[in-house]
Amino acid sequence: MDIVTPTEIKDIAWEGELVRPQIMRGGGSQTPVVTLGQHEFWTAAQAMETEVGKKWTPPLGGADYWLVRWACTLREPSGSVRITEATQTLYLRPKNPAAGERAAYAHSLLPDRLSVEDSTEINFGLKPELKFMGVEAKTGEVGAKITFRKVFPVIQSYNVGTPTPYWVFQSHLAHPLQGSQFVYAVIAAQPGSNGVRASIELVVTAETRLGPVRFGLPDEAKAHTSFTIP
Repeated sequence: MDIVTPTEIKDIAWEGELVRPQIMRGGGSQTPVVTLGQHEFWTAAQAMETEVGKKWTPPLGGADYWLVRWACTLREPSGSVRITEATQTLYLRPKNPAAGERAAYAHSLLPDRLSVEDSTEINFGLKPELKFMGVEAKTGEVGAKITFRKVFPVIQSYNVGTPTPYWVFQSHLAHPLQGSQFVYAVIAAQPGSNGVRASIELVVTAETRLGPVRFGLPDEAKAHTSFTIP
């Protein structure tokens, strides 16, 4: 077994336009298009042995663990609609309701945080008494170079250890949201769960001529975004 993250979706679970809020329907507004990939999963033991070449010893407690991968591709419609953010939420519950609502949960999420760093440099004239000058450095002054750095989160995960983890994807010039995004989760099911029922929800925020608007999956997509593990 070889786990390699692909660059594009091969097996499609659902593809189509996202849904606008009811107040915006009609009127010909364009909406983003999404392709959702079929989920893929491996037992955590298989995944760990592939990655590190060693037998994996799970945490104490007797829970079952799986590594699961999801993918989505976002495409902006032509025109003035620009995708600025997307949130992908995973809903988990045990197959056996008697096990309790929190018997199935996300043990860990990958990536936990993926970011890019942006930096800029500004030259100042600096007086001997260490006061910044506006434009030019004069006699007795030295030039000072100041570097400003800022880290931009591109993907950030939340709610590890709960049945409703989610990832937030943010647009950045270095990582535009158009294209395929792949995420992983290690899913745990406590003894008596008899496996896991899961579903994916996607909400996309886009800048339109009317301002920021949130788009979601239509009802027909939800039949293709639910699955069981194993």
